[in-house]
Amino acid sequence: MNVKRNVLFILICLLFVSITKGQDRVTTNPDSASIITTDITNFWRAFDLLQNQRKWADSLKIVKLVFIDQASEGLKQYMKAANCDEKQFLDAIKRRKADYLAARENTIAVKDKKQLIIQYLKKFKRLYPALRIPTICYSIGKFEVGGTQFGNTLYIGCEVDIMYHVYIIPQSIHELAHFQQKDQNPVTNLDLAMIEGGAEFVSYQLTGKRTIYHTWKYGIAHENHLWKEFQPKLDSAIHMKWFLDVPDKEKKRPGSLAYFIGFRICEAYLKSHKNKKLALRELIEMENPKKIFLTSSYK
Repeated sequence: MNVKRNVLFILICLLFVSITKGQDRVTTNPDSASIITTDITNFWRAFDLLQNQRKWADSLKIVKLVFIDQASEGLKQYMKAANCDEKQFLDAIKRRKADYLAARENTIAVKDKKQLIIQYLKKFKRLYPALRIPTICYSIGKFEVGGTQFGNTLYIGCEVDIMYHVYIIPQSIHELAHFQQKDQNPVTNLDLAMIEGGAEFVSYQLTGKRTIYHTWKYGIAHENHLWKEFQPKLDSAIHMKWFLDVPDKEKKRPGSLAYFIGFRICEAYLKSHKNKKLALRELIEMENPKKIFLTSSYK
């Protein structure tokens, strides 16, 4: 899950993973995957129509009729989690017009990546034959979340990923990796670090790209110090400062550092495991995060 800044939002998203299960289609065949990009088209249609409007009421109607009423399942679930409607979307468009425009070209380009996405789904299937593919919705929100899971729907917030220079394909595979995980009820810092780091590790194995490059660069340079700071907190309740992509101004370092630690534990586990195929399956399914950590020899 790639969430920017909003602590309440990430907690709500974790809740939605369990309460919305079973509300959308799942397939095991990459060629049959439901990949939806209509939200992107509809958002920009509404955005352009707004430029000629002077009345707030007329603008609200455009956002509702052209964008909200045509929403994908992913966008609908995002709106529930964010507790927003056309009013909040219109306000975001007015306030962050320049940010949306900066992301426009690259969000529109996502519509042409369907075949590339399917190629990566097939690659994932070869690595993990039990792959389950939910509906994948590429959408545009209010700069809150780059990717998350709502039951049997993956939501990719393209405006966030593009603004933060996150590659869309690795982000998609990261979220798809989450969908394969058995443990989706993290309680401790270790649980969530393994869940997030595991998804990042799988995404990197398949794409060769990271969704958290700035975090990775810092982590490699300060790994021993980070581990000494994080290790005593492994079994403590989840502290979101380790997971949100929010820079720590006091310590002058990037956010999401627990993703890096979880990744490195997964890397150590795979390296130390003689049966690489079995190890990869265990890392993908992430059924017992603590067991993986304890047998990883990561220090």
